[in-house]
Amino acid sequence: MQILYSFCILHDFSRLDFALSEILDISRSQVSQWIEKNLVAVNGLVAKKSRVLKKGEVITISGVKQRKDCQNLELLKEISIEIIHETNDYIILNKPRDLVVHHAPSVKGITLTDYLKVHNYELSTISGENRFGIVHRLDKDTSGAILVAKNNESHLKFSNMLKNRTMGRIYICVINSPLKENVIIECFLGRNPNDRLKITKLDKTKFPQARDSKSEFRKIMQSKNGQYELIGVRLYSGRTHQIRAHLNVLQRYIYGDMLYSPEKLAKDYKTKMLLHAQLLYFEENVFIAKIPKDLVKFLEENFLDYQNVLESHLTKWQNELRSY
Repeated sequence: MQILYSFCILHDFSRLDFALSEILDISRSQVSQWIEKNLVAVNGLVAKKSRVLKKGEVITISGVKQRKDCQNLELLKEISIEIIHETNDYIILNKPRDLVVHHAPSVKGITLTDYLKVHNYELSTISGENRFGIVHRLDKDTSGAILVAKNNESHLKFSNMLKNRTMGRIYICVINSPLKENVIIECFLGRNPNDRLKITKLDKTKFPQARDSKSEFRKIMQSKNGQYELIGVRLYSGRTHQIRAHLNVLQRYIYGDMLYSPEKLAKDYKTKMLLHAQLLYFEENVFIAKIPKDLVKFLEENFLDYQNVLESHLTKWQNELRSY
C-alpha cells in the first residue's frame, strides 16, 4: 500500500491519536478511523491509538485519499512573498494572510510549501513531504514572520529552540475592547468539545490531551474613540489559535475574527482578522515583518500617531529580548 504521509516526531506524546490530531490539525475521530483500519504505523509497525510516542519515532500513514496536486502552477509562480532574511540554513518570509502553511487532509487550496517547492527552495525533509521546511506554523488567517529550514540540521536546531523557548514571536493585533492591564495567560488548551473548529481552555484532569500554553499581552495604545486597542502579544508556546483562545479567556476578541467573536461584534467587522506576527527572534537575531496594507489602513483611520508609538513599543521589546 502506498505511503502518503511520513514524518518524524520532534517531541514526546502521551498517545498516538493525540499526536496525529495536533500535528495534522484534524479531529481525533478522523484519526481513529485511520488507526482502526490499520493505516497508521510507528517505526514500520501498525500501532494502536493509545501508543506512547517518543521523540525521533517515525509515523507513516497509508491509503488515505491524497490531496490533488495544485493544478495552476503559474498562479503559484505569480504569488509574491516578501523575503525578510535568508541564509544557507534558513529563510524568513512575511506570510500573507489567507495562505495555509502546509498540507493537511482538510486543506484543498495552495500552501506555503507549494510556493517554496515551485520556487525551488532547498528545504528540510525531517517533518515529511507535506511539511517540508516547516519549523513552526502561522494560522491561515494570520500574516507575518515565519521561519523555514533549508536542511535537517537547522530544522532540529530551531525545533529545539522553540521547545526551550529561546526562539519566539511577538504579534500585534487590534482587539474589540481595551485590556484592564498588561497580563500573562498560562493554561491548558485543546479542541473545544462543543465546537471542533475552536480551541479553548481545558481542565487537564478531564482532557489529558490538552497542551500547556503561555502568552503575554501588553497594551500599546487605544483608538481615537477609545473603543479598540492595539496590543502586543509574546508567545512562549505555539498552540493552534493560541492568541485567540487566550483572548477569549479575557473576554476579548481580535477585530475581524469571525470564528471567536460573538455574533453581535462580528456583524460590524469591515476587515479580515487584524493579527500580524511582526517580530521573530532567536539567539541574537531579531527580524521584523512589515505590516499588511489593510492593517495599516485600519490603524491610520482609527489611531493617532500609531507609527511612533508602535516603534517605541517594539524597540522596548527588542531591548528586553537582547538582555535575556
